[in-house]
Amino acid sequence: MYYSAKIYSAKLLNNIESIESLKLISHMDNFSDFSSNIELMTFRDMRDFQKYYSEAADKRLSIEKHLADKYRKNISWLFQGYCHCCERITDFLIDWRYSDGVVPNYRERLICSHCRLNNRQRFMYVYLKNMVRDRKGASRLFCYEQVTHFYRKLIAQLRNIDVKGSEYLGNDKTPGAIINNIRHEDALSMSFENELFDIIISNDIYEHVPDITKSLSEAYRCLKEGGFLIFSVPLFINEKTTHQRATINNEGKLIHLLPDQYHGNPISQKGSLVFYDFGWDILDSCKDAGFNDSYMIAYYSMCYGYIGNGIQFIFRADK
Repeated sequence: MYYSAKIYSAKLLNNIESIESLKLISHMDNFSDFSSNIELMTFRDMRDFQKYYSEAADKRLSIEKHLADKYRKNISWLFQGYCHCCERITDFLIDWRYSDGVVPNYRERLICSHCRLNNRQRFMYVYLKNMVRDRKGASRLFCYEQVTHFYRKLIAQLRNIDVKGSEYLGNDKTPGAIINNIRHEDALSMSFENELFDIIISNDIYEHVPDITKSLSEAYRCLKEGGFLIFSVPLFINEKTTHQRATINNEGKLIHLLPDQYHGNPISQKGSLVFYDFGWDILDSCKDAGFNDSYMIAYYSMCYGYIGNGIQFIFRADK
């Protein structure tokens, strides 16, 4: 009802933006990000990324800022584009939720009016679907979520794959326990046997674990040789080093190292505490956990609603 009401309101007020109108306003007829192509790059270090970003970001940021300024007084508006997940033309919902009030949090919004997946979730799903299609023999997948639109999309569409999902239900629960039809798993100590999965998916989970080293090592343990971990985390793109915001000491006590910060959680109104502000050394952490290779997959497309901060990205670590 929440999204439906906002979509209805935007349509009623004719708060609808299109690619064509942006072209006219920007006077950028040859701007490649307006095309049906996706800008797709891989990066393994901050220096190469920054070189690319410094050349590509200015035009993109100006368009993103234009949208923010145009609809600043509106609760919500729609952006017309094409959803790769639904494989159809759609309206993407944009509003001010999770934003700083200056520019929308495009990463968390641009929600497809049909599949209800947001910007980062849609790309993650499409990337995963393509990997499964191209990777013969992939049969088992684990996802650190179970009650979301993303998970429901996985089990509905990847019918030839054994998909398992879970939620974190508290440190007093036993990993692998089924509680109200939800499987509980702790990223630090999962119940699965060694080398069980071909693919593990993590959507904005690792910033909420108290020990990223243990979590990555657990993912590595549970992956088959040749398997891979695909994950998204908020990254501070100009920071080499990860900063830890909180920790849990040997007595199990939560210690705040920086002011507490929470992100949305589908099974908790309070949200999930942020333990890490990740820098580029997250790639080193993957290799320290045993992975052979780790890299950023950067992407951008106006047409497909993959915008925000001039660039979007996920990460991959190969065993």
